[in-house]
Amino acid sequence: MPDTLEQTEGARQEPGALTGARGIAWRLGRRAGSEQTLASYALRRVLLLIPLVFVVTVVVFLLSSIVPGGPVAALLGGHATNTATVNAIRARYHLNDSLFSQYIAWVGQVLHGNLGTSIYTSQPVSQEILNRLPVTLILNAVAIVVSIIVGVSLGMVAARFRGGRVDRIAVGISIVTSSAPSYVLAIALVYLLAIKYPILPVEGLGTGLSSEAEHLILPAIVMALAPLGFVTKIARAAMLEQLSTDYVAFARARGIPRRRIYLRYVLRNALVPILTASGLLIVTALTATVFVEDVFGIPGLGGLLVDAVENTDIPVIQGLVLVTAIWVVIANILIDLLYVVIDPRVSFGRLST
Repeated sequence: MPDTLEQTEGARQEPGALTGARGIAWRLGRRAGSEQTLASYALRRVLLLIPLVFVVTVVVFLLSSIVPGGPVAALLGGHATNTATVNAIRARYHLNDSLFSQYIAWVGQVLHGNLGTSIYTSQPVSQEILNRLPVTLILNAVAIVVSIIVGVSLGMVAARFRGGRVDRIAVGISIVTSSAPSYVLAIALVYLLAIKYPILPVEGLGTGLSSEAEHLILPAIVMALAPLGFVTKIARAAMLEQLSTDYVAFARARGIPRRRIYLRYVLRNALVPILTASGLLIVTALTATVFVEDVFGIPGLGGLLVDAVENTDIPVIQGLVLVTAIWVVIANILIDLLYVVIDPRVSFGRLST
């Protein structure tokens, strides 16, 4: 296990007990080598994800082709038109060219930040997304952080008191929150915290920083509840697995304080499966965003997607799918890098394959 009992309290000492200038030079060299390995690992992960990004761009580009009537009908948005207008649209968007040429032109525009123009609002799609992106980012970040912190804490407590009343309560909470649909939790919380006990606002975003933060509390709680149960179960299982290992028994025999064993060794070694769950949380949170923002009237990307689907606004749908896919790809790269920070063996194992 990485960092277990300081590798028997002596195995990690610097060779020859280097001191002075030689010791400083050795430490700087080791740090430089570690940074170079991490940079190489990050570069390799990015290169491996290029084919995935390519497939995503192809799928997003072809969205306009699956609309009844083809790309022209998608761009017209159901408005009445004539032959001259249709020909002008086909010339403007290079629809008379081959499909490959259209794709290359579209990718070139995307690389320059041009995601097209909204059919419904006639505004640039990139601007529409940028205007709503901060709210969705904050809402997702708060929900994920809360679910991880509370879920890991519940999982640790449940593992510590395995089989006891605290364990049963924590497991019960995880089962209820992970099994109940988001809309049921949303209705229950709205009734409890906004109607019966009017503590939190229900709809909109408010004006001013404090008002916006207050309006985001209830949606963030709703988004955090479902993944919270999932994280609790993962954390509990990972902690129980680590607590049954020999190094924990050895640490207890040596008289190391229980708190240090849990926080310094057991928790760190249990974080790898929890990080894996975090990658799934990102996708879960993005899915819940559509429902939560629509229910609570929050002007984020979820509400924008609902409006785009209702109005068959293909350019906006394309832009949102592309941004969401890139979002997930970047998040997974960051999680992979966190693997290396927590457990250096992950980098060596993957780089050697």
